[in-house]
Amino acid sequence: MAKVSVVIPVYNVEKYVRECLDSVQKQTLEELEIICIDDGSTDSSGAILDEYAQKDSRFHVVHKKNEGYGKAINTGMDLVTSPYVGIVESDDWIDPAMYQNLYKVMEETKADVIKADFYEFYTGAEGNYIEEYKFVAEGDRASLYHMPVTVKEHPNAFYLWKYTWSGIYRTDFLRKEQIYHNETPGASYQDNGFWFQTMVKAKKIYLVNQAFYHYRIDNANSSIHSKGKVFAVCDEFDFIRKKVEEMGEEGKEYYKWILYFRITDCIGNLDRVGEEYRLMLAKRIKKEFLEGLQAGEVDAHLYRGLWKQKIFELLASPEQYVERLSEERRRLQKRTGGYPMIILYGAGRIGQQALSYFIDGRLRTKIKYFAVSDPSQNKKEIKGIPIVDIRSLQSYQEEALVVLAVGENLLPELKNTIEGLQFQHVLSFQEILKKEEALW
Repeated sequence: MAKVSVVIPVYNVEKYVRECLDSVQKQTLEELEIICIDDGSTDSSGAILDEYAQKDSRFHVVHKKNEGYGKAINTGMDLVTSPYVGIVESDDWIDPAMYQNLYKVMEETKADVIKADFYEFYTGAEGNYIEEYKFVAEGDRASLYHMPVTVKEHPNAFYLWKYTWSGIYRTDFLRKEQIYHNETPGASYQDNGFWFQTMVKAKKIYLVNQAFYHYRIDNANSSIHSKGKVFAVCDEFDFIRKKVEEMGEEGKEYYKWILYFRITDCIGNLDRVGEEYRLMLAKRIKKEFLEGLQAGEVDAHLYRGLWKQKIFELLASPEQYVERLSEERRRLQKRTGGYPMIILYGAGRIGQQALSYFIDGRLRTKIKYFAVSDPSQNKKEIKGIPIVDIRSLQSYQEEALVVLAVGENLLPELKNTIEGLQFQHVLSFQEILKKEEALW
């Protein structure tokens, strides 16, 4: 009998799916049940799944019409026969010892849910992977590692990453609590509902301070231009609210958290939404926050730092908030959007500020290198991005945008170096930040 089942939802990922399937097939824990759900793929993904199933009896393939991510996961979950189950998305991959390690921890702790650290990655200029290690429990949550956790006793566990695939779940726990994914169309936020249900219903969550899962973010920058998808995150939290209401009195203490995540996720989604829908979404955020405030479901202590500032600004004027956001995105796109890659020349404080700025602007995957004049004086990488000698990057002199990420006093020196190396496209970080009227 299999010790762990792995559910893999698949839809039109022929470019990546072999890497995913190979990584699951090569697990050191061989007693696996690998359930692949082809959700109506129109490329060769389905045929690739059948190829693996013909050669390895552990693979079980279901071909079905396209009904969305949530339905695909639920279809796979219904077929699980082993005591524990994990999810792997078909454009990601996992380390060979992932399920061996998580199975061991599950057997030792008897937890309902195991969550581990993970990596985010995207493709570098040479086809290499740029990876950043992500702690499932960061900052003041680090004390939650390697101990039994529940959100009732440790409410700050709600601030953990909301991903569902970096761990495993006890199958009988999911079935007893009737935890499943929302079956809305497409692949928009359905994992949020599954995550929230497992967090509030688990009697024991265990966090592992080791990473095995590699999460692809190459395609994370796509904008939402479909009106039906603009409010998909709101719809998902309607689903969550309904599931928590079914818990009766026990669920009421989590209403404030549902509102918190509804508001912060929607605000975070504003810069992914097409400009034509931003104001509509912003006004809905304000309306739902004020309704929550009237219902007594706003806990001001949950809204920390930048989120508190963003909410105040949006409540004061959704119109001004959206206009400022749109202007920043247009400016950033105008100055950087035409280039396939960005090199940050400078790996100090300003260089890292520039990286954060580009990440906020959803341009992280364009950052292929940090460049410096003397690599011996620097670390080898920052957030997985390699730090290299600027002279080694001359082959990109025509295609790359070089952003000079240093203080004003060092700019002349870097400009001279760049001119000598004949890079064609150069801006200082200060120029990128300037408003149109100030720059032109």
